[in-house]
Amino acid sequence: MAAIKKIPFLSMFSQSATGISIHGNDLVVTTIHKKLITYSHKTARFSDFMLKDAPQLKAAFTPQEKIDGEITLSWPRGNTIVREIDFPNTNIRELKEALGYQLESFIPFNNDDVYFDIHALYRIGKDTKVLIAAVKKTALDNILAKLQAVEIMPTRVIISPFAFLPLLGERKNTVVVISNEADKYVYNLYKNHHLVLSSVAGTEAELANNVKTNRPEAILLMNVAPEFSRMEPAIPTQSLANDSESYGAAFYGLSDYACDLSLAKTRKKRINPQISLLGILTGFLILFAFLIPYIHKINNLAILKTTNSQIKSIKKDVIIVEKLQERIAERDDSISKINNIKSQYIARIDILSELSKLLPGDSWIKGITLEQNTFDIEGDAVSSTNLIPILENSPLFSGVGLASPVTKTQSGRERFRIKGNIEK
Repeated sequence: MAAIKKIPFLSMFSQSATGISIHGNDLVVTTIHKKLITYSHKTARFSDFMLKDAPQLKAAFTPQEKIDGEITLSWPRGNTIVREIDFPNTNIRELKEALGYQLESFIPFNNDDVYFDIHALYRIGKDTKVLIAAVKKTALDNILAKLQAVEIMPTRVIISPFAFLPLLGERKNTVVVISNEADKYVYNLYKNHHLVLSSVAGTEAELANNVKTNRPEAILLMNVAPEFSRMEPAIPTQSLANDSESYGAAFYGLSDYACDLSLAKTRKKRINPQISLLGILTGFLILFAFLIPYIHKINNLAILKTTNSQIKSIKKDVIIVEKLQERIAERDDSISKINNIKSQYIARIDILSELSKLLPGDSWIKGITLEQNTFDIEGDAVSSTNLIPILENSPLFSGVGLASPVTKTQSGRERFRIKGNIEK
């Protein structure tokens, strides 16, 4: 049987991919096998994987079969820094390059401390809502080193909200997936099979408030007590299996899903050997079809080759100059685009800088929205009423006031939401 699996024309109809997720100190590995249109999967859970060092892992970790194909690691959302920003519709690759120069404006770390990537969520008029996801390099490198010790190297790293996308199937309605990660509730909102919102809640009350604010048509729960459904009995609720996250991550190696985010690419995607073999065979057949007329024209081709060599020799200097001009034009175009982005959004960065200077050290901002000439911030502080006159005294802001009633947190701090106008 082992010899049959190595036959290319048979194995090309059989594919496999693996998804990995982290639950506390445990590692969950799911491998999906696809034969024609039939899927099967196997899941293994390795307890206390995160507590073992490399030698202990090599001795204890014994996968049932060799893990091959595409391997996708789903990184916990609760350990990820996520920011949502509005940017003009632009090329995602160019936008990522531009953000590399001003990453500290959006997260409290720089390029040297984190792995980061971006994903376009949806469009709002002429702007695109962009999700920035970042994770500390030390944390992710620790996981990758442990996986490498057992000869598992992910080809890409996504965050858990995207791992649940394949589980939604063809649902076109609004769906919320709630998972429990290390005593934190992760709230993921999907519309028309696209992620539109992801947040972390520390308490069930805060989680329930998120559900009421963005009321879905269905709720999926993973590692969350079924009793939670009693808070919203009118919304259909379904529990997901414990391997749902790794199962969904594995599907990224078999199909294309709407996620261009990868926090770390540990290796280049391998070329499918069956496709390569078919390409070689096809090329051989094409070559054979043209072989006979080629022999008749070989003399003419030899003359043509000599002529082309002479032309290339004459144009050598011209080609060098043309290539230099093309490179200069490409550099100028890239610089122009970066300068254009920076010139359009320097005001927003100034506003963020002004807020960080004005707000006292005992206040914490959890969310900020800048839209046209208004701002909306929410967070908590020892005394939120003192924040309004502080902001009102700034020449950049006017009409500052509370957007919702002030509430108390469990620690006694005041949770606030403040709105105001931005003076141009």
